[in-house]
Amino acid sequence: MTYLKPVLAFLFFALTFTSCAQKDKIIGIWDVETDDYDAVYEIVENDNTFFGKVHYYNDGATEYKGDNKKEDYFLTGLEYKNGNYINGKMYLPDGSFYNVIFTLNDDNTLEALMTVDNQPYKEIWKRNTTY
Repeated sequence: MTYLKPVLAFLFFALTFTSCAQKDKIIGIWDVETDDYDAVYEIVENDNTFFGKVHYYNDGATEYKGDNKKEDYFLTGLEYKNGNYINGKMYLPDGSFYNVIFTLNDDNTLEALMTVDNQPYKEIWKRNTTY
């Protein structure tokens, strides 16, 4: 009987940690390198919805370093459902946006799927472990 409380407490914390950690693995800083641009983005969570903000962006013509302003948020409305992050809107500087779905391929690789100019477009984001 004396071992019952510690065992139950361990099980409770293990289950809580596992269930929370599973959907929150998207939170973090991500490096994006495409043929068109390089960027460092951060995904954060608020009330079970995920948002993205720019830390760095460079497309060869424009270089931007975020400084935690409202304008740095470029991704809104992302929700976790059935193993994917859906309903995201990735905004461009002109106010237009792409609908985006993210899939966490592993702990350090995130796949972003969207439609650009009526064509499917995919980006691979890699977790930044040094930022």
